[in-house]
Amino acid sequence: MALQFLGKYRETGLLLIRASIGLIFIIVIAPVLWNGQGSWEHFGSAMKHLDFHSHYKFWGFAGALLGCAGGVLMILGLFFRIGVLFALAVTLVHLIALWNSRGDFYTRLPALEMSILLLSLLFIGPGKYSVDKG
Repeated sequence: MALQFLGKYRETGLLLIRASIGLIFIIVIAPVLWNGQGSWEHFGSAMKHLDFHSHYKFWGFAGALLGCAGGVLMILGLFFRIGVLFALAVTLVHLIALWNSRGDFYTRLPALEMSILLLSLLFIGPGKYSVDKG
């Protein structure tokens, strides 16, 4: 094959995926942490789709903290699977909220794709280029 030489860069590709997904989580979720309680309440209001009908500020802060921490852990490759689980939890709550919102299927597609990608990364692992590999 013409592109078979790219096989030797498999670990570099995994690093690129890991770092870019982690950076996306930080870019999207960090402003929720910075903007304070109103933003936390809005972010945490997705929990009403899981039958939690109070303490939205707490749920929003916890979700934003988990999302950012998961992004940082994914970038570093340190405790990678725990970081992916953090990000996956936030993504699944978002997906459930979108699924219950009666929107178009195509509005749900990015959250579904991210969930599948994170689930796949959970099985693949961090790869050779990570902080916890000596």
